[in-house]
Amino acid sequence: MPKKNIAVISTLDTKGPEAGFVKSRIEAAGYGVVLLDTGILDRQDPSAPLPDVSADDIAREGGEDRAELAARSVEKETRNRGIRAMCKGSAKILRELHDTGRICGVIGLGGAQGTEICTFAMRALPLGVPKMMVSTVASGQAPFGIYTGTRDLTMMHSVVDILGLNSLTRRILANAAGAVVGMADADTIEEETDRLKVGITIYGQTTPAALAIKPRLEEQGYEVFSFHSNGTGGKAMEELAVEDMLDALFDLSTHEITDEIFGGIHAGDSNRLLAGGLKGVPRLVVPGALDLITLGRPETVPEEYRSQPNVPHNPNITLVRLNKEQMIRVANVMAERLNQAIAPVIVAIPVGGYSFYNKDGLHFRDPEADKAFVQTLKDNLKPDISVREIDAHVNDPKFIEEILAVFETLLEKAKLKNGK
Repeated sequence: MPKKNIAVISTLDTKGPEAGFVKSRIEAAGYGVVLLDTGILDRQDPSAPLPDVSADDIAREGGEDRAELAARSVEKETRNRGIRAMCKGSAKILRELHDTGRICGVIGLGGAQGTEICTFAMRALPLGVPKMMVSTVASGQAPFGIYTGTRDLTMMHSVVDILGLNSLTRRILANAAGAVVGMADADTIEEETDRLKVGITIYGQTTPAALAIKPRLEEQGYEVFSFHSNGTGGKAMEELAVEDMLDALFDLSTHEITDEIFGGIHAGDSNRLLAGGLKGVPRLVVPGALDLITLGRPETVPEEYRSQPNVPHNPNITLVRLNKEQMIRVANVMAERLNQAIAPVIVAIPVGGYSFYNKDGLHFRDPEADKAFVQTLKDNLKPDISVREIDAHVNDPKFIEEILAVFETLLEKAKLKNGK
């Protein structure tokens, strides 16, 4: 009997032999295969293996009739309709296969269309489930975020198009099959389940504080998950909170909402500072790096920001300090989202500055703008959200000590303790 099953996703109308080759390699390693066909066109290659889940079934789960889509494939919008249907249908089916214990991992292969469908489906699976995508678009010229999202998805560049088997495609596909089998074979380390799981956000401007806070939390018995506030990190933290994988949030670096509002390169989405609170996860909020916009190379900085203080962080990143009016705008957005939380929230303000360059004598120091931010928060937050002002910079030892105590107060308010 096979160890377990691994799902293989591909468009069998165009990549049947390749999918069959991957299937054979996985079976040779002792695993079974559940083959999903996401091809929209009528099958043309008689050598393609028969799927376990047909394209008709997948399209139906996605709300469409595959035969109709194939017949009308030349019409405007039909192709997009088909791709959306295959995305939705394969995601639903793949998740059901996982939740019922029928698969322990997944591998997909495809070009632009196939990559869109396969990775959409893979993102429906929980973290930790092996996910391997062999793709023609997994190159340095393509954005990866649209495919990986916040999931632990591995992409392998196929180098040549996935159009027939030859000595190179066999080698690459064999490697990919070996990789997903290796991931499925990997032993998992069972962690203690009674420790409180804490998500902490970190950004370059708050790194000294985060590096000091994380081990202190671990010394107190918490399991700590660090998230880089680069747009994806904050989104991942909010998603894990919603999925019951985090018990509390130590939101030290809330920078992503600034980039969201003002068009920075590390923008989060509208769930930032909101999703975890709606789920009922308590949150300590610090305006870490909230006082700056992260933009690209100096020549790409929009004209409207060029009169504001700025610092070249590296050749490709420019930091721009928010002015008073912009800080007020951020405070209003923050208050509007935090007010919707159904769990305790505490806001802690480092009066001495929110980011590395926001301190006395450095480029981004603007006490008037920061005071306007704090006052706006106080005026708009609901009464049960307290604002604690600490007379220190965000990276100062004094702030770190006091913020750790505030976090304990938050957990007491939420009635959370290690051991739950």
